[in-house]
Amino acid sequence: MPAIESVRIERVKLKDLQALAASAVDGAAPGTFIPITKHRALAMTHNPFAQPDEVALLLAKEGERNVGYFGVMPVMLLHEGKLHKVHWLTTWAVAPEFLGKGLGSFLMEDALALDVDLAIVGSKPARRVSTKYGFHEIKPLDYVQLDFGVAGRFNLLSLFLQLSRKLFSLFHLPLPIEPLDRAFEKFFEAIFGPLVRPLIYRWVGRKMESELQGLGIKAVEQVQSPKDEEPDGVRTGFYRDSRVVNWMLAYPWVMPAGQSDSEQLDYGFTDARAGFKISAWQIYSTDGKNLGYICFLSSRLRGRTVVKVLDAVFAGSAKYSRLLALALRFAHQERAGMIEGPAELAQPLGGSLMGRLLVLRRHRTCQVHPRSTDSPMAQAWQDIEQTYYDGDMAFT
Repeated sequence: MPAIESVRIERVKLKDLQALAASAVDGAAPGTFIPITKHRALAMTHNPFAQPDEVALLLAKEGERNVGYFGVMPVMLLHEGKLHKVHWLTTWAVAPEFLGKGLGSFLMEDALALDVDLAIVGSKPARRVSTKYGFHEIKPLDYVQLDFGVAGRFNLLSLFLQLSRKLFSLFHLPLPIEPLDRAFEKFFEAIFGPLVRPLIYRWVGRKMESELQGLGIKAVEQVQSPKDEEPDGVRTGFYRDSRVVNWMLAYPWVMPAGQSDSEQLDYGFTDARAGFKISAWQIYSTDGKNLGYICFLSSRLRGRTVVKVLDAVFAGSAKYSRLLALALRFAHQERAGMIEGPAELAQPLGGSLMGRLLVLRRHRTCQVHPRSTDSPMAQAWQDIEQTYYDGDMAFT
């Protein structure tokens, strides 16, 4: 059995990251545990806020084998009108044979030893470990999903099952309905979804399409901001401008299915995904004035297409209505079963019947660790306002 005492941790600099990825992936047998994909390494290398000599990956090795990793990516924190570099912990995993042996904590201790301000979004088990090491939870990020799978979610058989569970609970009797409930939902969505979804799109889209009148919309490879993007000191949060958006458009760290040479390897995070596509749209007024841009990600998840609103920057009023109208147009074009995006995406729907049917509210938890009591993160963390794309980093 492997022991933690046999493991050492190497600090891989950004300038060496692509070579490391190539050595881990090229010629590897199917199922080999790898610490990073080649396209993710390429993306991280082009980060506009990163320097070649900065640590980009903590790599746990047993002999010559890679057995764990912790990704480290510089981002900018805006506080009181100034930008401060902090480091986002992007990936955190250990090889299967080292699960439960303390290697994850070993990697966390090395991350803390970097003596930099840290931020992380992780699963509940990961958050428990982070909390043990002094990470603070900041205000949760609220976001929404507009789920057009109404035919599946509101079928009569599932509603009957849910009512039955409530009745059984009055007598303290558990009724495990989840497997059957999921089967009913999938069946009814497959049968009636193709009929119901277009009707919903037409109903909601017709009401929102007027928001796009007089606008020019053009697909672009790189976006242009409609205004000066220098920090204005109003908001405390992870800073993002068109440089960052264009970097991610040019170097996504996920590939469409079939286009990654590491798909058959054991990488704990998204490598390739069916139907994966990132697109950007520039928005203009009738007189050619730049009004902003919007970026979408679409991919196939659990058998249906999901569209995510990544970055959206608008000048002028009615931006949330425009945001929803553009998202609906793109999602309808992609035949998507769900739209996901910032909480404001649902604002134009208000408390309408369609809003109650479609809107699912979600939240994402971010944790931060100031390197010292007087560091920028220590001064700012209680005031940080997350945005939708901060937790997602617009890659996955």
